[in-house]
Amino acid sequence: MIASQFYLSALGVLFLGVVSAFTLRPKERILNQVAHSLAALGNILAVLCAIFIFVQGEVSLPLFDWLVMGTVTARLDYLSAFFMLVMGVAGAAASIYAPGYCREYYGRRLWLMAASFNAFLLSMLLVFTVSHAAAFIVVWETMSLTSFLLVNHEWEKEANRRAAFVYLVMTHVGTVLIISAFLLLATGAGGFDFALLKQANLSGFERNAVFLCALLGFGTKAGMIPVHVWLPKAHPAAPSHVSALMSGVMIKTAIYGLCRVLLDFLGPGPLWWGELLMALAIVSCVLGVLYALMEHDLKRLLAYCSVDNIGIILLAMGAGLAFSAGGQPALAGLAWTAALFHTLNHALFKSLLFFGAGAVLQATGTKDFEVLGGLIKKMPYTAFWFLIGSAAISALPPFNGFVSEWLTFQALFYLPAGLGGIGGRVASAILIALLGLTGALAAACFVKAFGITFLAKPRSECAARAAEAPKAMLFPMGTLALLCIGLGIWPQPVLEMLKAVLAGYRGVSTAGLMTSHWFGLTVEAAPAAGVLGVPVLLALLAAGAAIALAAVHFNGRSPRRVAETWTCGIVPTPRMEYTATGFSKPIRTAFAAILRPQRHKVVEEGGNGYFGRRLAYHVSIHYVLNDKLYRPFNAGVIKAATYSKKLQSGSLQVYIGYILAVMIVALAWSVR
Repeated sequence: MIASQFYLSALGVLFLGVVSAFTLRPKERILNQVAHSLAALGNILAVLCAIFIFVQGEVSLPLFDWLVMGTVTARLDYLSAFFMLVMGVAGAAASIYAPGYCREYYGRRLWLMAASFNAFLLSMLLVFTVSHAAAFIVVWETMSLTSFLLVNHEWEKEANRRAAFVYLVMTHVGTVLIISAFLLLATGAGGFDFALLKQANLSGFERNAVFLCALLGFGTKAGMIPVHVWLPKAHPAAPSHVSALMSGVMIKTAIYGLCRVLLDFLGPGPLWWGELLMALAIVSCVLGVLYALMEHDLKRLLAYCSVDNIGIILLAMGAGLAFSAGGQPALAGLAWTAALFHTLNHALFKSLLFFGAGAVLQATGTKDFEVLGGLIKKMPYTAFWFLIGSAAISALPPFNGFVSEWLTFQALFYLPAGLGGIGGRVASAILIALLGLTGALAAACFVKAFGITFLAKPRSECAARAAEAPKAMLFPMGTLALLCIGLGIWPQPVLEMLKAVLAGYRGVSTAGLMTSHWFGLTVEAAPAAGVLGVPVLLALLAAGAAIALAAVHFNGRSPRRVAETWTCGIVPTPRMEYTATGFSKPIRTAFAAILRPQRHKVVEEGGNGYFGRRLAYHVSIHYVLNDKLYRPFNAGVIKAATYSKKLQSGSLQVYIGYILAVMIVALAWSVR
């Protein structure tokens, strides 16, 4: 079939991209164009493959034979196709963006970055398509190692080395749990092929163990709280086009893994699965956006917003599990649709925002809010695209983030049908309130991100000297911005696609879902029906704008005069502007019990007692999980390692004694 040809071509082109980075190593300018052009072509072929799968049907093709494990096949079903589409769109945009951004890496191991970039894309494509547990782990580890090389590319910086180390440790902890889940499934299935894992015969205890291992293992890669600590360190350390891929696509490989386990392998489970997932998800939402609001580093802010958005996706998935357990397949279909739609939406607007952050970093040399400002005059196109991404991630209509978050809200409105009783009503109200709080905080967060970065006056020479990004970097930003608008106004093609993705899974039904015309989303499911008409909303907004323009026209326009902002006769300076610290102070004060801010004020006295004083004000926050979980755990590991050194006496006789003791225990256990 055509889909399989596109798939094999995508694999071959991305592999050729890896080879080209090595062969063209001495010619960096040619390498930059060729390697990233091949990466873009590979992603476009992946998009075409996904489209043909939805048009022509699912495909399965053998890849290679293992001596022990048997034949490894690529299973191109609708779930894999959807995630290939997510990867292809974001990956193509990042590959087109990369040549302009990577010019600053000439003479700084660009060949290694380009090779790792193509290998990273190739491994993610294989993660979404291989249908053998052992092969999945191999390509999963390849994806982790190539992304580690990209995070640690500028290893001269100590912060980058530390971030890469934390990322490597956390991703391997997650991998151990994923392997445990697959081993438990394989024990009940008699093999490692995904077709066998679907038929695994597991006890209730074993099913629960698989669920917990998969949740924590894939949740670590997704950046779910409390196993998120690597994410705000690794994303800012990586080059910006890589950060976009890690946030937009790589953490979605974990969502794919969870979907494969929960929908394909395990099926409907007990109610507490959904309750646990929703509890972890809403904590990720609230804490993720709170920590983002406190950040002064633009890329770290975006990284913490990924924690927030992963929480929204997992919240909808948890609602889907609860509905399946409660015998509500139609509502489960609504919740899973919301989760997968937000997966695509987040890939689009988060890639756009990281591209904007990369353009700002390249133009100014800094990510620190406190020395930016005034960039809207220097970088108008970047500012406009960043503004669209900010509106989309804040779930404002008519952008794509609004559609998927509104579907999530609808799922939570119906949650009492899945949970039942007064507890279900209370849980629904609490989750809706907290998700609404998250949305409000996200809007405030991106008012800060856009306003402090692009508005007012430049706060430093580097901001004053900034220039617009090259057209090659602006084009993918504009394309993603148009997609954010297009999917907000006309989401129906993606929704129809998701109906095909979810069809056939146990406990999930999309038969009565979204059966209206393209201009409305209707949910026909007990106990109520919700309707959203996007064009009606647009018509109301257009009518309001027309009334405002008419009022201005009939009242006449006052003459325009360009002058400095009026500040009581004083010429305004950057020192009068809101800082990032000042902007976030009300939120920091309101949530002081969680954030536990620490204020540091330094006063430098001049020679005159009345003038010449300089005030430096710095605020830091305490991360509760670091203080209560990770630091005590780290101290315990170090203490145990220090104690275990005593076992290494250097005496051969003692080591033989250890071996003898273990053998005696093993023999005693075997004949017990």
